[in-house]
Amino acid sequence: SLYRIVQEQLTNIQKHAAAGEVRLRLCNTSDEVCLHIEDNGAGFDLRKNRKGIGLMNIQNRVDMLNGEFSLHSAPGKGCRLEIRIPLNPDSINKG
Repeated sequence: SLYRIVQEQLTNIQKHAAAGEVRLRLCNTSDEVCLHIEDNGAGFDLRKNRKGIGLMNIQNRVDMLNGEFSLHSAPGKGCRLEIRIPLNPDSINKG
């Protein structure tokens, strides 16, 4: 799932951001895995409806893993995606 999330976000950046730099950080603690993807691209207004399903796909994958998803962006300010997935197998939604 994390691979697909990274793939989806990198595709979003390639198609829409016109970014010159992308930073990807994957780390873990004993309790969770953290994924951060940040770009210096065009950014966008989070309040506006978007037609694509890319971010919705990411949110659905994170939800299936009972994780937390946050997205920070503004026009001209790039985009930062942050995801936290618990490592406790009992917390993962099997449905």
